[in-house]
Amino acid sequence: MQDQLSSKTTYAVATLGCKVNQADSEAISEQMSEAGYMQRDFSEIADVYIVNTCTVTHLGDRSSRQMISQARRRHPDALLVVTGCYAEMNPRAVASLPGVDLVVGNRGKDSLVNAIKEQYQSETKSRNHATESCSLTEDPEHSRVLPMLHLDTQHIGSDQSLPIDLTEPEPQPDNPSVIVGTDSTESANARLLSRTRVQMKVQDGCDNRCTYCIVPYVRGASRSRSIGAVVEHVRRKVRAGFQEIVLTGIHLGDYHPENDEKRDLGDLIATLLKETDIDRIRVSSLEPEDFRLEWLELWQNPRMCRHLHLPMQSGSDHILRRMARRYNSERYATIITTAKRLVPGIAISTDIITGFPGESDDDFEQTYQLATELQFAKAHIFRFSPRQGTAAARMKGQIKEEIKKARSERLLTLNDKHARLFRQQFLGETMQVAD
Repeated sequence: MQDQLSSKTTYAVATLGCKVNQADSEAISEQMSEAGYMQRDFSEIADVYIVNTCTVTHLGDRSSRQMISQARRRHPDALLVVTGCYAEMNPRAVASLPGVDLVVGNRGKDSLVNAIKEQYQSETKSRNHATESCSLTEDPEHSRVLPMLHLDTQHIGSDQSLPIDLTEPEPQPDNPSVIVGTDSTESANARLLSRTRVQMKVQDGCDNRCTYCIVPYVRGASRSRSIGAVVEHVRRKVRAGFQEIVLTGIHLGDYHPENDEKRDLGDLIATLLKETDIDRIRVSSLEPEDFRLEWLELWQNPRMCRHLHLPMQSGSDHILRRMARRYNSERYATIITTAKRLVPGIAISTDIITGFPGESDDDFEQTYQLATELQFAKAHIFRFSPRQGTAAARMKGQIKEEIKKARSERLLTLNDKHARLFRQQFLGETMQVAD
């Protein structure tokens, strides 16, 4: 098929959502380029558009639909491919969106490029025989039946229970410019074309069932790459000129390499520090229940970026239990205070959900007091919004929106104060970022 591609056949990728999706898009882009396609920015005209979607909230669903619509308007005759978590959760509804030619869930990403080749060849032939195929394209039944890869094995959610309503109200994040999981397409595209930092997915899937989270249902069970495979991948990126890798995963702290369950994320990092020459290693979000205090010794190495993202979600043990989180506030506080003591100047960021079902005034005050005590360098503040298909959406004790907003505003004010205090400690100092 590669020799049938024009040297000017182009593609563009739009990425929504988490760092794992960013890593997936980087891998897709690399494979597309190796297959003979030329990369373009998503804002430009391309022959193939790939939208890597998010479904962590209804906002992710809507943003995904907007990106699909943008691609269709930009070049109506382009091959429009939709993949990612939204495509996994609700493939038939995604396939019914105007202009969509191919829907591939997360489990089909490994064969995505081959599917695009086949579909692009088929679409090209169809356009070359437009007269012969005219009767098919006018058939409304035919137009709704779009090709999907292995639908029965991909699809985890229920199309019937997740209808698309284009007029549905969408919850807005309280600090969207920095919220992890709602990255702009422009910044995502810049990362895809960057030669400084690369996202590296070493783990995927999640075995937890936090009551507010849909992600385990669209990412599958936890699984990890072997340490040897990761080391070789990092070495290849170093040879290509990259200076920083970001280790990512859906449940990164649950990293256990293939055929060696006794080894963990600490072993992976230690091996990368010893056996590769990468200048900087950054670690994305880690769950508190997985974090081992002995890992902090690794952050003594200057090649480790002095940053940890550890979602707190709530400072109330009652609410943490309702969320099905596997730690309590005491353990969480111990991790943060120990990290600050052993790694001076470390930036610790977190996620906090306000207005979770059943959150009383006292529960919120416990959250506020713990955040006051721990002084995060950055806190991402989310107002709880029910995600259809999760247990929390069915819970009693849903909080009124005005109460969520008031609690969120208090935490945002606290966050601004602590963010300034964190930055002020570096005034007058020269800090090394990269060679």
